Amino acid sequence: MFLLVLPKWAAGQQVNTGVLSGAVMDEEGAPANFAIVRIAELNLVTPCDSLGKYKFENIPYNGYTLIIQLFEGPEKKVPVKVDRPDVSVDVILDSGSEKKALDEVVVEGKSQKRVLEEQGYAVNVIETKTVEMQSIQANELLDRSAGVRIRQQGGLGSNIQYNINGLSGNSVKIFIDGIPISSYGPSFSLNSIPTSMIERIEVFKGVVPSQLSDDALGGAVNVILKSSIKNMLTASYSYGSFNTHQFNLNGGYRNSKNGLTVRASGFYNYSDNSYKVWGEKVYITNSATGKIQRVTAKRFHDAYKSYGGKFDIGFTNVKWADQFLFGVVISDMAKEVQHGATMETVYGNRNTKQNTQLYSLTYAKQDFLTKGLKVNFFSSYSKLNRAVIDTVPYIYNWFGQLIDANNDGKWDRWSSGAEGSNPTLQKSLEHNITGRLNVSYDLSKQHRLNLNYMLSHFSRDIDDPRLTQVERDLMDTRYMTKHVISGAYETNLFKERLKTSLFAKQYTQNVRLKDAVRESRTGIYIPYEHSKTTPVLGYGLAASFTVFPKIMLTGSVEQAVRLPEGTEVFGNSAENIDASYELKPERSQNVNFGLNLGNFKLKNHNLAFVSNFFYRNTTDMIRQAVPTQVSETYRFENLLSVSSKGADIELLYNYKQRLFFAGNVSMFNARFNTEFDGNGQRYYYYGKRLRNAPYFTANNNVRLSLPNIIQKEALVSMYYNFGYVHEFLRDWEGIGVNNLPVIPTQLIHDLGVAYTLPNKKLTFSLDAKNILDHQVFDNWALQKPGRAFYAKVTYKII
Repeated sequence: MFLLVLPKWAAGQQVNTGVLSGAVMDEEGAPANFAIVRIAELNLVTPCDSLGKYKFENIPYNGYTLIIQLFEGPEKKVPVKVDRPDVSVDVILDSGSEKKALDEVVVEGKSQKRVLEEQGYAVNVIETKTVEMQSIQANELLDRSAGVRIRQQGGLGSNIQYNINGLSGNSVKIFIDGIPISSYGPSFSLNSIPTSMIERIEVFKGVVPSQLSDDALGGAVNVILKSSIKNMLTASYSYGSFNTHQFNLNGGYRNSKNGLTVRASGFYNYSDNSYKVWGEKVYITNSATGKIQRVTAKRFHDAYKSYGGKFDIGFTNVKWADQFLFGVVISDMAKEVQHGATMETVYGNRNTKQNTQLYSLTYAKQDFLTKGLKVNFFSSYSKLNRAVIDTVPYIYNWFGQLIDANNDGKWDRWSSGAEGSNPTLQKSLEHNITGRLNVSYDLSKQHRLNLNYMLSHFSRDIDDPRLTQVERDLMDTRYMTKHVISGAYETNLFKERLKTSLFAKQYTQNVRLKDAVRESRTGIYIPYEHSKTTPVLGYGLAASFTVFPKIMLTGSVEQAVRLPEGTEVFGNSAENIDASYELKPERSQNVNFGLNLGNFKLKNHNLAFVSNFFYRNTTDMIRQAVPTQVSETYRFENLLSVSSKGADIELLYNYKQRLFFAGNVSMFNARFNTEFDGNGQRYYYYGKRLRNAPYFTANNNVRLSLPNIIQKEALVSMYYNFGYVHEFLRDWEGIGVNNLPVIPTQLIHDLGVAYTLPNKKLTFSLDAKNILDHQVFDNWALQKPGRAFYAKVTYKII
């Protein structure tokens, strides 16, 4: 591993002591988060911050040896000379050989995970460097992570819910660089963002740090995008089954003299999603006999297209700002809809479209105005246009054929006049304003204060020319405003063996709307007005204790809160979701306890063990209501009380940094925990396992890296992944005991290989997913893609 040192000296008056500062970066220019920097001769030590920056003050003029070390990794030594008041030394960890490059990748991942674990949180950290060259989506990586289950309604671009330790839906919040992903709109999501744009993914299970200022009751997924401060340009293209195309371009430029920084990235995704489906709900009806014939058919109306770009310009690593960036995100999406909430009803003409424009401003500064004061500010305005097109009344079967059940030469029609419900050309315009301010102050080396504030204002204007003028006149803008104020007091005691974080979060939400409701007695549309303000308090504690250098205990407890989201309250016709105006906040008592062992080293072997045990007691859980067998839409509901307990266990092993194994098992037992209803009647499903919830999953991943194959200094990387989902019930255990709708056990095998040429610029990869073509289900027995093959080429232009 060669270290490229770029010294810069700021002119100033000669003094006897100076300031030595700079940044530590990897070979792609991304910050080497939480590396340790030491001046050997003075025995001074400081950690790099999240931007890879370090700083020493009052250093006497002299020559020194700067030592950089990532957690448990080899030391890197750099000679420096302090002979001016202000000396800056930026260190780039440049890969001189493939073996050492792999060492850096592993060490960096462990250091970031270790830092988060030492704060007491149950957390997974997913690095993307080893998979960004392959045709693997961010959601696939999450689905392989301990305690995480991705609930997807179909192929590329389909609706997704995230499940962490049994809590799912909007109980789990998704962030991009600490900003709620809802600000970016549906077309810029983990469905569309390529892994090559992502540096790492942090998964918090249960208790969430106060810095992520949102009502994440069940956990959070924080996606950290690459923030390279090195000139670079990379492009990739992937083609595969179901006519799937994926292209992305990622580049960055920084002027080392004045800090001017430009970052740009773009993506394009397309898929027919024409995979085969079969089973109970996939059939055609013989028009002559009326008999049902179950068939194997291809999805014929499920195409997905998305494209977009992200552009940032500003200054980085200058005296007055670590980051000052103006950003623009533009994205567009079009999606055909194949069926309703179940696979019983087939669509052939329903479509949705969306496009988003987002404008943002980011400012971050360490030692703002005074030493130890850190400020991070983000604000954005986004505009989302959404359209639903459903005006054709004809009925299709699973072969994509129009149905003539009466053999009278006339195509059968839906009585409602359209496929999803009544005919619609609904258009909605959504405005989202987000502001977030994080301030932290180091009271001393052992004590720190954090204060955070987040504002989220959401409004939606709806119009549909297919509605009557009376309905259109009665419909008004929907408004939702949320304020989150949080604070944390952090301690670092007993020579950094005990770390604690005591925090509190105050939530306030206001919902206001006017809608048109048909009166059941007269059939006349009347105005319905709804306004509600909800204040709620949450609080908790997270702690870790290092018993021995390789043994650490972690624990956290929180009284957590989750407020209903706009889609849950207002509905969303594009996703077949009905409104639920009276939803109440979800509350949960979350407890986590973890035991982390390792990393243990024995010659060329490395072994680590991570475990997390949890308990959740949730009241008014917001869940997707179970649709009937023929439902085309669904809504959300509050479940009175649900208790859950379980565990995640993960084993990590590598040999010579060449052979890697990661295996995990996740299990939870969630039960409906309210015995009597408001009339004193006992719930029939009291104590029953929560419906439609996969409660036992496992994943094993093996990766082998072989250098000098075919060509000297080339690299071959191969992987195998096995996923297991135990069978689970679609509905409550106590309903239909003799004919329970069971979603069967699922076994998924994936294989892949990548070849990187000696110049490290060009990589070719092949991926085979679900190679045994097992039937894979999710949300209410919706079938996901079977066997698929993908090829990808990645080129590092600069």
